[in-house]
Amino acid sequence: MKVDVKKLNKISEIREEVLVLGVFQGQASRDKVVNQVDDLTGGVVVRFLAKNKKFGKIFDTVTFHISPKDHKKLERVVLVGLGKPEKLDVYVLRQIAGFIGKNAVKETTSMALYLPQQAKIADNADMVVTGVATGMFDPGHHKSKNEESKEKVKVESITFLTEEIVKSDQMQKGLLMADAINKAREVVNKPANIITPEYMVNFAKKMAAEGKLKIEIFSEKQVNEMGMGIMASVARGSEEDLYFVVMRYLGAGSQGPTLAIVGKGITFDSGGISIKPSESMEWMKMDMAGAAACFGAMEVIAKLKFKINVICACPLTENLLSGKATKPGDVVTGLSGKTVEVINTDAEGRLVLSDALTYVQKNFKPDYIVDLATLTGASVVALGNVATAALGRPQKFVDAVIQAGEQTGERMWQLPLYDEYRDLLKSYIADIANISPGRGAGTETGAKFLEEFVDKKQKWVHLDIAPTAWEEGDKPYISKGATGYGITTLVDLAFNLSKKGGL
Repeated sequence: MKVDVKKLNKISEIREEVLVLGVFQGQASRDKVVNQVDDLTGGVVVRFLAKNKKFGKIFDTVTFHISPKDHKKLERVVLVGLGKPEKLDVYVLRQIAGFIGKNAVKETTSMALYLPQQAKIADNADMVVTGVATGMFDPGHHKSKNEESKEKVKVESITFLTEEIVKSDQMQKGLLMADAINKAREVVNKPANIITPEYMVNFAKKMAAEGKLKIEIFSEKQVNEMGMGIMASVARGSEEDLYFVVMRYLGAGSQGPTLAIVGKGITFDSGGISIKPSESMEWMKMDMAGAAACFGAMEVIAKLKFKINVICACPLTENLLSGKATKPGDVVTGLSGKTVEVINTDAEGRLVLSDALTYVQKNFKPDYIVDLATLTGASVVALGNVATAALGRPQKFVDAVIQAGEQTGERMWQLPLYDEYRDLLKSYIADIANISPGRGAGTETGAKFLEEFVDKKQKWVHLDIAPTAWEEGDKPYISKGATGYGITTLVDLAFNLSKKGGL
């Protein structure tokens, strides 16, 4: 898909088939572009707005068809509500852009989009492009296609009409991020009989090739030989091999800052011996969303050539039950030398991440670490599907990660890492237990477990993306299923760190 930017002059000069106009609630009738469109409809637009004075709420939409006599190219004009100007932040803007991509560009090859100056498109052009392009994503990969659907018309070009100066590289950044997000969503959506650990390895290889990244792939045998026994314990119940993937982007040389991103890659999580309830277990194919996001972010960072070094480390395995599976009460030893009593085999994400965190610190000594994992159901209980739980240290780095999320429309909410949560993970037989015996503070104790494997002076943030990696139902701005959450946050975090030379 091509993206272009043009200065808005006259509606008569538009060469696209569909024009989408964003309008604020109660202000549409005063917009000069709307009034130009009204001339093409013989006053129909203004009459509609006069009868619907509150039109413009978020996701409000109305379509006006244009006669060939009135315009040679333009076939439809779509008004889309932006809500109230004071509430239009990046989060809402990205949702509206997704709504446009999902609903307003059907059966057309070209679209022009105009948002009023108050929308500040010059500051957020990349997120608007990302929103539109991800809104067009179709999750129905495995539906039988009839002849009609095979010939479905798709958007080939989008032109942004603006009165502001918008840099074309912002648009390209948005396209790159959208492409990576949609690739990640595709693999997360696919069933676990297709997306095996080996499939994810091949996916990682493709992303590395696209970004010209260095990649190392360690087999299950090598993982055991290196002493990553905690990670290896999770894979015992599966007939699929465990893999540990390490990607490297070296954009800053020996003097620049290094960011490590670590993603949980459980391609299916049955819970192991501590088996999950059958209800909604099919969703557990999405337990590798953290790894998919890391791979996607690496491709974008490499293509944008940020002046920063980025290490990506992702363990890939299934968590199944068999006669060889790890049992509750087993004790395993990790790369750090620490021992873990596995109280619950369904708390496996923290197990694979613990050795991955140890590995990147020992081998790369990063300045910063961010891990992404669909780690706990407790985070969903706490935050719904609205925000990601963020925990880490020091506060300045936590703030930097949250800020990167805010500037790309990915919400986060910080939860505490009190020392008392570590007391809940005491084991009488090992250095630490993998879960608390109580019911409370599931997200905090999960993060506290990970902190055990992070050096005391290490800048580190854990993102529990269980609330945001998956949409349980169809939304106006995004289809049901995988969201690709985390990619834009990681990309902008890497850019911010490269621009500042670190914190």
